[in-house]
Amino acid sequence: MRSSKLVTLACLALLIGTLAACGDSTGNGTGDGGVGDGQADAPGDGGGNLVDGRVDTPWITDDAGVVRIGDGTVVLVNDAGERTFCYITYCADKLLACGDCIDNDGDGLVDWQDPECLGPCMNNEGPSLLGGVGGNVSNNCNVDCYFDFGDGAGNDDCKWNHRCDPLAPRAQTCAYDKAYTDSQQGQRDCPAQQSAKCEKQCLPYTPNGCDCFGCCTFPQLAGKGPNGGEGYVFIGATTTSGGKKVGTCTYNDINDTTKCPPCTPVKACLNPCGRCEICIGKPTVPADCHSNDAGAPVPLDASLPDSAAPDAGTPTAQCPGGEQPCGQPGQAICPQGTYCITGCCIRIVIN
Repeated sequence: MRSSKLVTLACLALLIGTLAACGDSTGNGTGDGGVGDGQADAPGDGGGNLVDGRVDTPWITDDAGVVRIGDGTVVLVNDAGERTFCYITYCADKLLACGDCIDNDGDGLVDWQDPECLGPCMNNEGPSLLGGVGGNVSNNCNVDCYFDFGDGAGNDDCKWNHRCDPLAPRAQTCAYDKAYTDSQQGQRDCPAQQSAKCEKQCLPYTPNGCDCFGCCTFPQLAGKGPNGGEGYVFIGATTTSGGKKVGTCTYNDINDTTKCPPCTPVKACLNPCGRCEICIGKPTVPADCHSNDAGAPVPLDASLPDSAAPDAGTPTAQCPGGEQPCGQPGQAICPQGTYCITGCCIRIVIN
């Protein structure tokens, strides 16, 4: 875990009023508003490396020295003296590990920066991709949305039963049952189309590359699926350890079919991974996806000036739905009330 300069609570008044740093003796004395000069910058103040909320370097922060401001903003300071902002985000009125602006697993990454945090409804910062909320470890074969609060059958009208999947990702408790799948009950539990309510309440929070039920593809699974297509694995796989169920599927184990069992994505509720999109397990995009902006700051509306020289600017199709792009160097942090999910600021309205 990286160390962090302490911003003491005694600085809170200054942070709220003027956002001038205190207790930092590493300043360059220039007073130019840059990091290291004893000045902390507020989003939109026009100075330092948080101009209008943009981050000019990749975010590397931890939870030491947290200062909480009354509107749900948390100011974090890393060991280089860089100030970053984090907004506390609730899921169904519950504050979980991926929305609390704390580095719960000690890897130096907070909330959406942590690749295991697939949204504010995840209560586990890793290393497994198990959500850590209600329904994740149930023996019930009926499930609903994996990415809201609890994926047991219920509140969002998304419907799936693991017994309908011929690849049987939960074979020990929910083996594939063709007779059941073909039955009237099976057709109700595993509908050919998901409802409009499911699409509204789950699909927006489903990471690029996943279906609504936690069946996801990863770059290393290319060509490993049926008929040489994309392979998919169930990220909610568990095993029993110490008398309780724990997640087994991690980014390091994607090719281990025991820890990350293959699954069949539900196409009626699938958020595919576009070539120029940030996706689960794919934090970058091909170089030819980038716009030519010669290093110019990325406007909040994601428009870009013309230039002949390419750099790491906003990819043209990073968020084809029109959301604010996020998570890449030079891009603005997501506004309060939204959360960076696979490179796009998604408004969080989860009941």
